This record gives sequence, structure tokens and C-alpha cells, in this order.
Amino acid sequence: MRVLFKRLNEASESPRQRWAHVITLIIGLIVFTIGLNIRNSALTATTVYENLQAGILAYYPRNWLLDTQGEDYVFRVRDMTRSGFKTTIQISVQPFSSETTARSIADRLAFTRARTYTDYNVLSTEDYAIRSDLTAQAMSYTYTMRETSAFLQGIPDVVRGQDLLTISRGQALIITFRAEASVYESEYRRFRQFLRQLSF
Repeated sequence: MRVLFKRLNEASESPRQRWAHVITLIIGLIVFTIGLNIRNSALTATTVYENLQAGILAYYPRNWLLDTQGEDYVFRVRDMTRSGFKTTIQISVQPFSSETTARSIADRLAFTRARTYTDYNVLSTEDYAIRSDLTAQAMSYTYTMRETSAFLQGIPDVVRGQDLLTISRGQALIITFRAEASVYESEYRRFRQFLRQLSF
């Protein structure tokens, strides 16, 4: 019986109706593709930041919150739309002397952070090519972070970070990326895009 109704429906469908179905499907695919492109453009849209004194020109995600008022950094942006720990990109500048090396800065940072962050643990220290002509010392690490509010305290967030330390224009530059460990790999693409467009 079901087969009979199907055949009757197919027989009663005119060529115009068949073409209408095909055109509707094509329009649906076009609208989906346009929507996907708009979404991708919104995700990769950037805003420019320039600090002439530090010699930094950076392009950061447009919808992230910019902060230039920190004592230990000249530039920091955070994704405030993310719940829990906010994905962060930060640039710090430190004085440089003839005895300073990227490795010595990394060691000093590790020592300071071990006293500041809970469960701080260095995962690796290795060379990292920022550009073809510039190599940095990359230090990857994790630590745990609890909510400051007593009402929101629960399971602490495990934060994973990476510092890129390099010497440029007579100053030590520390480029930092941090994200919640569960989304670190997926969020790291934003950091790679940031590094590709960073000038200092």
C-alpha cells in the first residue's frame, strides 16, 4: 500500500514541482555556505593595537577585552565570552642586559610563578620559531586556579599556558598564551594567528 501511494505521488508530481525541489535545495546550500563564511569572518576578525614606546604592533580578536593598565604587562586581551578561565594573550617587556638570555628569563619566571600559582608545573622548555628569522625560548606549563568568590568555588580550573621569551631591540619580550586545559588545543590557533601578525 505504501509503495502504491509513493508511485501515485511520483506520478502526480509535475516537472515544475521537481525543479522547485531542486532549486530549493540549491538555495538552501548557498545560504548555508554564506552563513558559514560570515561566521568564520566574525571569528577571525581582528582589531589593531600599537604601542610605539614598546615597539609593538599587534592584531587581536575583535571581540576580546583589551587591557593596557597592568603593572607586569604592556598588553593583554581576554575572551570574556568564555565561562570559567578566560583565554588570554599577553605581552610583557623587561629590561635587558648583556648577561640576559631567554633561558635565564624563563628560569626566573618559573621560580616566581612556582611561588605565586597553585600546583604550578613546567611541562617543557624548547626553542620555538616565531618567524623564519626569529627564534624564542618556549616554556609550557600548567597550574590550577580557583574562583575568588566563596559562592562560586568548586572544582578548580586547570590552566595551561605557554610563554615565548625573546630578545628584541634591546629588551626582553615575553609573549604569553593561557587557556583552560580542556580547550587549550582548539584555542591555540588564535595564538598562532596572533603571532603571524605580530610585529616588534
